[in-house]
Amino acid sequence: MKIRLRYLSGLSSLPFLLSILIAICASAPSAQASCSVGGCGSGSDSWLESAQAFMNSDVPLVGVTGAASSNSVNSNSISSGSFRAGEASGAASAKTVSSTPNIASSSTSGAYVAPGSRADSFPKPEMLKSLDAIAEGDVVLDVSASRAPGQAHIRGGINVPAKSFFYENGSLRNTTDLEAILSKTGVIQNDPLMIYSDTFSSGEATATLFALRYLGHNEVRALDGGLDNWIAASLPLETAENVRPPASYVAGPARSELLADYDYMLSGQAQMVDARTFQQFGKSRIFNATFISPESILEAGRLKNGTNLQDTFARLNASRPAVVYSDDIYGASIVWFALELMGFDARIYPWQDWQAHEEKPI
Repeated sequence: MKIRLRYLSGLSSLPFLLSILIAICASAPSAQASCSVGGCGSGSDSWLESAQAFMNSDVPLVGVTGAASSNSVNSNSISSGSFRAGEASGAASAKTVSSTPNIASSSTSGAYVAPGSRADSFPKPEMLKSLDAIAEGDVVLDVSASRAPGQAHIRGGINVPAKSFFYENGSLRNTTDLEAILSKTGVIQNDPLMIYSDTFSSGEATATLFALRYLGHNEVRALDGGLDNWIAASLPLETAENVRPPASYVAGPARSELLADYDYMLSGQAQMVDARTFQQFGKSRIFNATFISPESILEAGRLKNGTNLQDTFARLNASRPAVVYSDDIYGASIVWFALELMGFDARIYPWQDWQAHEEKPI
């Protein structure tokens, strides 16, 4: 008799489920009995030991909530701020990690998601990492701000919070600081990077990707749907903290054009996209700007497919550069990322800089 376990609604149901399975196995004729979940054993004691070993392994159990809250996957909130590169000073900080048992316990409220690629849906999908496209040589960066030792994460993931790449006011750190952070993390310029956070909608992955592209790091992609999508697809997790030996990261030719300045905004070369809230857009905005909120391009925790994004961006001219402005780098980066996937030449501009220039006396 074969029994397939796909979903478990909670830890409280496991004893009841085990008792049913034991009763079924005990009642089945021995000549027709098949191997149990843990393999062929010599009786119910062996079956229980195998089942317990299975539950204690690092196989992700979709829908199972761990007893300890520190092992659950939580979304996080990001405070907004300005984000002009190199505006403030401060030393880069690194997180000290420690070794923990490799036992994953996580929770998700999403439906089952089959691993697959949506690359064909976007004109330029190079910066999007599909669930079925993870390569052995990829360096996985977990940029979740709320990650704590012992929480489940993608196997091999190295935690370096997205906020490490920005000053407290939200501005992008200068190149020297960014190189120091990446060097301490053990990343080098040629590493193919896969970036994710607990939820794609937090903007942490896309903001980090923006920072790395600004540094000239081309081999970098954001995981489609983030950790939520990974868990929903029942892909491998772990709780052990991973470290890489320090390296020497040297930035490539900076793509400074990705961060627009005031003069470029006045040049008339680009079309403006306002990624703030609708209330802010209604109060004041840059002339002829189009309102596109981060929420309007998301669906079920990840980007809408290319067809739907094409409808969202229908008011924009794909042959002209598009500048996304906001007072929040995380929200702006989601819209920027979507525009890039759809083939736009997209940039980001801090709304605070516009306000500062407009408020100067003439």
